[in-house]
Amino acid sequence: MRVNDAIIGAVLLAFAIAMFAYARTLPAIPGQEYGAAVFPMLISTGLAGCGILLIASGRRHWQGAVVWNDWARTHHAWVRLAVVFALILAYILAAPALGFVPISIVILLVFLVMMGVRWWIAAAVAVAATFLIQQTFVGLLRVPLPLGLLGP
Repeated sequence: MRVNDAIIGAVLLAFAIAMFAYARTLPAIPGQEYGAAVFPMLISTGLAGCGILLIASGRRHWQGAVVWNDWARTHHAWVRLAVVFALILAYILAAPALGFVPISIVILLVFLVMMGVRWWIAAAVAVAATFLIQQTFVGLLRVPLPLGLLGP
């Protein structure tokens, strides 16, 4: 199944507009040159630009809103899609209790093995990516991630 780029671009543009509008309501941080709204507004501006480019591309190559490809008719493709949604739901439900690090390693490991990566490479990538993401968000951006089992 292939959804036309114009449809995806329109959804992305609508999301970017809503995100930008919400970000404008975030309060300023006292003593800071920039507030909590700066980063979401920058991201929403980039998403809006990508949405506009996708709309233009989709209009040029229009073959219909949805085109069903052969891979979309297989059982495995739908199982993989369901697993991705289940992994997202698992993170939402389990991260507060287990913490970011353990649940992220498990989710990445399951996803990579499902995509055909050998288990030992998948394990190494899952640990390295989790460490990198955790250091980036906690160390550099000062975004608190759930500690769960690793907390006090």
